[in-house]
Parts: sequence; C-alpha cells; structure tokens
Amino acid sequence: MKRMESLARRVFVGGRELPPLPRRPSKVLEAEVPPGRRLQAGAAKVDVTPSGPVTIRGFTPRTSTGVHRNLYVRALVLDDGEEKLAVLSWEKLNLYHTPDGFERVADLRERIKELIGIPPENVLINASHTHSGCEGPFEEASVEAVELAWRNMREARIGAGSKMIYGIGSNRRLPDGTGLWGCNQPNPEGIMDNECGVVRIEDMQRKILAVLINYSAHPSVLDANNTLLSGDYAGVAMAEVEDALEGSVALFLQGCAGDTGTHTFRRKRSISEAERLGRKLAKEVVGIVKHIDVLPWVPLKAKSKFIELPRKGGNGIKDEIQVMAMDDCAIACVGSMEAYVDIGLKVKQASPFKHTFTVAYSNGPWLGYLPSEHGFAVNDPDARETPFAPDAVKVLIFECTELLKEVRAEL
Repeated sequence: MKRMESLARRVFVGGRELPPLPRRPSKVLEAEVPPGRRLQAGAAKVDVTPSGPVTIRGFTPRTSTGVHRNLYVRALVLDDGEEKLAVLSWEKLNLYHTPDGFERVADLRERIKELIGIPPENVLINASHTHSGCEGPFEEASVEAVELAWRNMREARIGAGSKMIYGIGSNRRLPDGTGLWGCNQPNPEGIMDNECGVVRIEDMQRKILAVLINYSAHPSVLDANNTLLSGDYAGVAMAEVEDALEGSVALFLQGCAGDTGTHTFRRKRSISEAERLGRKLAKEVVGIVKHIDVLPWVPLKAKSKFIELPRKGGNGIKDEIQVMAMDDCAIACVGSMEAYVDIGLKVKQASPFKHTFTVAYSNGPWLGYLPSEHGFAVNDPDARETPFAPDAVKVLIFECTELLKEVRAEL
C-alpha cells in the first residue's frame, strides 16, 4: 500500500485547476425554464455478450473461453423540448476496423433518426476500448437501447462536475518516447489528464437515472494471455456504479488515451486487478455524483463536422469531430483515432465551456494513433508508424476549438 501511494505522488500532476465541487451534498438549483419546455431523459442497456466462443479483439486475436463480466451497449437520450441528444457507449475495442466505418455509423444514426427523430449529428457513439472485447450485434443493440431509453423518458434534472483522481491511469511513454510496459513503473515527467468528468442525470424524486463517466486510460489491465471476455476496468466501473446507484445506467466515455494506461498502478495483469481498479474508479465516480448540483432544465446543442487531417503522404485523412453541449458542459469528440492525452488537454484548455470532457475512439473507423507534438518530436514508436503527419495535431486542436466556440455561441 505504501509503495502504491508513493507511486501516485510521483505521477505527473497537471497544473490545470478544475471548477470546484461543492463540499456539501448535491442540491437542486433554481433556474428559469422557458415556457412550455422541460428536460426529459431516459437510459437503457442491452447485453451483447455472445453465447459461445468468439475471437477476442485486442492484442493478438485469440479465442474466448468464458466471460469475466458481460458486455453491454448503453444508451442515454436527452430532450430539452426542442433539441434531442443520444449518447451510446459500446464495450468494444474500437467501433470498426474496416474503411466503411463512417458509412456504418451514418446508417446507424439514420435508423435512430427514423425511430425517434434525433438528428444524425446529435448522436455520439464511443467505444470504451477494452482489449478483451469482441465483435457482435452492436448496431442492433444500439437501436434497441435507444428505443428502450426513449420509452423510459421522464422529466429530469442534470448537472456536471469533475475531480482529479489518482492511482488508476498514467502516461505509458517515457520522456524520450520509449514505452512504459511493465507494472508499477512511475513516470513523473509523463503528461496525464487525471480529470474524471461526470454528468449526473436524475428524475424529479432525485433518483439517479444515468451517469456519464469520462476518463482517459487504456482498459488493458488484462493482457494477451487473458481469454475471458471483459470490459476490463472500465466495464467493472460501469457495473459497480450501477450497483451503487440502483436503477441507474452508467456510460463510460473513453478519452484521449493513446499514450495512457494503468501501467504505473496495476500490480499484475489479472482479473483481480481489473476488478480492483474498476472499483476504485467507481468509488470516485459515486463520490463525485453525490456532490454535483443539478438544474431542472438546460439547453442542449450538438454539431459535427468532417475534416481532413494531414497525412505523411498523399491525400488527407478523413475524420469526424463533434461537440455535444448540455448548458455549460461540453463533450468534445476529437474523432475515431487513438489521440494522445496532450491533445485532449489542449482542447480542454482552449474551450469556452465551464466543463469540457474530451473523447476519442468515436463515430468512425479506427484511424490509428495520433501522437502529441512531443511524441512526434522524439519520434516515438507510434509517431514512426502513424499515417498522420505532425501538422495533424495543430489542425485537430484548432478545428475542435472552433467547433466548441460555434456551439457555445449558438446555445
């Protein structure tokens, strides 16, 4: 225990200050509600765990021999009386590994639009990036989950908050760009986003309906020797939050985790460690939830945009960025690549919103790694192998910042 506490102190702690959480318990704040408007919310989850052996995706493909924890598609639907938003969390390595990923996302969004009228750009789909997941009926489960969430819609309140947490994730690249792959290896100079962002959605009786969780670290506690299907620490965290807040649905949104993982704080690569770190995250999330103030109504807004990011050679790389805003809280999606954590931090720092939670692994096919400017400068392994040119970093940060400003101005 003393060693783990020592490691936690030696991990890079950013100087960024977060809006403080109240010390007192959560309370309902007064707010002016436009005539005829009210906030409604619904959430649901659908099991996608296969009944027999399948190929596990993550590290070396291998055949599953059982299930550690079931895998789910989770959905949240929000309606402010004018705008509707949907958030989907998939317990999967990446959404797609084929070039038609953008088309498949477009098809799924169109089905959701036909079902309940949510505009395509108002639907966010994020993969938790578990390295112990599999392929499956994720699109069908998404449609089912959104429909169930829509049926469960009720008048709601919402609020957001965050806190720096330690002892779960750290940077997995040393300053010279070499990898940090073992267990319990501190990296005090490695940049890390220790912010755990949380959105609390409750009904009018203060019962928690849904919790959005944003954190940036690879769910790869379990390694290539593991043959049990699992959501890893992120899947454990979602399940544990749901158990602690009975009747809730917890959605994990993976952040910019290209160069972050659990390396410093995992004692070994085991189920027990995935459970321990997942429970630790869940405890932190529940603690944050208990101190988030909520409003009876907030304006909702979302916008998405396709951009081209510079490639090392040839045509640019297509990427979709997206901003989903709930009053003074924004979820900024940088795309479907594995963006380094410094990219997410720079987007947060430039954002005009009080709270900005950044996500990657979303809305399209896996585009590979996008290292930070430092990663390119030291020519780390991802920088050598990535199809992105170094200029892609500045272009992505600029485009995401501009989209955040556009959404802020339109709220």
